[in-house]
Amino acid sequence: MYVTFTVLAVTIAFERDAEHATVAGAALTLLLTVLGTLLAVFVADVIAHMVRDSSLPSRAELAHLIYVSFGSLGVIIAPMVILGLSTLGVIGVPPALRVIAVTLVATLVIIALFAVRRLRVKPWLKILVLAIMAALGLAVLAIELAIH
Repeated sequence: MYVTFTVLAVTIAFERDAEHATVAGAALTLLLTVLGTLLAVFVADVIAHMVRDSSLPSRAELAHLIYVSFGSLGVIIAPMVILGLSTLGVIGVPPALRVIAVTLVATLVIIALFAVRRLRVKPWLKILVLAIMAALGLAVLAIELAIH
């Protein structure tokens, strides 16, 4: 979810100057954002492992850390497909960036719905949890947009 929030914030920030944006520039920016974020997650996981276990991760543990850290790489697929459509002239760059933002918001909503759906609590509590998650998600997005 963190990667999705970050890509969403960068997409919206990039959209502010969409008249001058190119597909290649947008694609490179989003790709580097995802790769940089996932690399930071991986480094944090390795450091957390070293602090917890007072040792370097074994080969199997390192493979697991790589799998977990880079498992969110799929978040870049939809934006790249949409930018590909822009390259083909199907959609302009500014509308493509808006479609990407809407797609990422939908992704966040779907992830939250799946998470809340699996809770073993009463339906009203699921709704409350979803509302709290939505409010926190909007707060995270607002903070990231303020930074970018």
